[in-house]
Amino acid sequence: MSGLMHELLRSLDLQPTIETVQRDNRLDYAQYTLLREAAEAKLYHLRGKVRSKIEQRPQDNLLLEQDLHELQQSCARMSHLLQTSCLALRRLQLDFQDQRLAREALESQIAYMQACLRRSLASFDESA
Repeated sequence: MSGLMHELLRSLDLQPTIETVQRDNRLDYAQYTLLREAAEAKLYHLRGKVRSKIEQRPQDNLLLEQDLHELQQSCARMSHLLQTSCLALRRLQLDFQDQRLAREALESQIAYMQACLRRSLASFDESA
């Protein structure tokens, strides 16, 4: 992806799309793709900021950049696993009770990730 495309994507205001997701509304394919691309561009930009400050704390910054890269890869992997798991569960033709269990289990995993983010950001914000 070109630098200009990264710039355009990372400058997008994702808040309306994020709010749509938080209201349990389904994104269409274009919205979903744009959210994914913009999220990746924002993280890629953050990694560049970390890289540019490497002279301040070289070892810490290298580790942080690697962690951010791994986070980006893990998010893509988790997204893929959620999609393939839902597809496999759909193929099982579960009864209503088991469908509810599956939904609960998957949504609990995402809630756990959101809780981790909120706790981490709170400590991040307190340090400022």
